[in-house]
Amino acid sequence: MKTVVVIPARYGSTRFPGKALALLRGKPLVVHAAQRASLMKTASTVLVATDDQRIMDVVKSAGFECVMTGEHQSGSDRVGEVVAGMDVDIVVNVQGDEPLMNPEDLDRLVVSLDSDKDADLGTLAHPFIDKQEWMMPNVVKLLVDNNNHAIYFSRAPLPGRFPGREVNPHSAALRHVGVYAWKIKALQKFIEMPPGKLEMIEGLEQLRALESGMVIKVVCDASPTIGVDTPEDLIKVEQLLTKND
Repeated sequence: MKTVVVIPARYGSTRFPGKALALLRGKPLVVHAAQRASLMKTASTVLVATDDQRIMDVVKSAGFECVMTGEHQSGSDRVGEVVAGMDVDIVVNVQGDEPLMNPEDLDRLVVSLDSDKDADLGTLAHPFIDKQEWMMPNVVKLLVDNNNHAIYFSRAPLPGRFPGREVNPHSAALRHVGVYAWKIKALQKFIEMPPGKLEMIEGLEQLRALESGMVIKVVCDASPTIGVDTPEDLIKVEQLLTKND
């Protein structure tokens, strides 16, 4: 089993332009992500895929491999371009704005996907700690079946509550962590598909896979992490690291 990690990193983030190069403790976010991924035991290669020379220069100066790609609508498309023609079994798509990602979770994700013959791809999740996050549309909710296969992803507070029921609905949902591991044939199939109806409604690329019948394996007990979507998130991560010093 040959595993390659690809970290898609573009400069033009809508909510946080230049996010990949934003400094966290004096080091760009994308470099933090590459360093975390490089601690994996299952990956033979870690590389960054970008469409911006500034990001490439920073990544290479930090000692990591970087590939220049064309413009793409999604990170998966960018990853697909990079691995086309490569001798690889599993491709892990790690976001460049996840500076706190646990490399042990990434290894468990690879092993879990490889050992599940029915799964096409895999992802990470963990139980909700904060009920308020369950209500927030920028936090993606996930439901799984008894085999830890994804049933649905949503920005809505999933599942809905029936009036009079005592069960806390957020206790059934998982907080999605936006990392994906793909069996290479599944990735090749996915990037050739047009966007799905649910994907366009929710703005969640992984729903394209579910709509097409792909099986998504979920590691449900990943370590809680903070992705950086806004400058405010960067401050939260900085404060968390300071607190844990």
